[in-house]
Parts: sequence; structure tokens; C-alpha cells
Amino acid sequence: MVSWPQLSQCAGLRDTVATPWVPGITIATDIICGFPGETDADFQETCDLVKEYRFPSLFINQFYPRPGTPAAKMDQVPAQVKKQRTKELSALFHSYNPYDHKRM
Repeated sequence: MVSWPQLSQCAGLRDTVATPWVPGITIATDIICGFPGETDADFQETCDLVKEYRFPSLFINQFYPRPGTPAAKMDQVPAQVKKQRTKELSALFHSYNPYDHKRM
């Protein structure tokens, strides 16, 4: 899972592998909406990354805490916020043609 400080590294990786040396590569991406501590600015940065890279394969889920994990003990993002962010990101993904390989 990519956390916010690593977001630019994720983008850099995509730039590195999606080159003429690796024709036809597809990058599958998973995004968890509402991980504890996620701010509005963090979510906007994630949306901006999706807009810029138009990932052809994007799996979007809400964060659900698992008992006994460190994340379960952290301050949680409200359920309604997680739901709204998941819907917004899903709509963004469906707003472009994920199989338009000319975009790279």
C-alpha cells in the first residue's frame, strides 16, 4: 500500500517502467480510501495522481480496520467520508478510457 509520503515515488516508478523499453506494460494500482490519518489534501493528491496517470487497472476500496492491527488503533476517518471518497475516486476512474494506450 502506498502512503502519502510515498505517492511521488509511486509516480516516479510509473514514469520509469512505462517507457518505450517496456511496450504494452500495464500497471495495476490499488487505492484504499480513508486509511487512518488521510486528510482532504491527501485524498486530493491521490485524485490528482489518478487524473495525471489514468491508470488502466485501478482497484478502489474503503479502509476497514482489522482487530489487533496498529491501524485499527489509529484515529479513523468517518465512514461517510470513506464512502464518499470511494465513490468520487470510482467516478474519476470511470471518466476516462482505461484502455487508451496512446495516452502513455
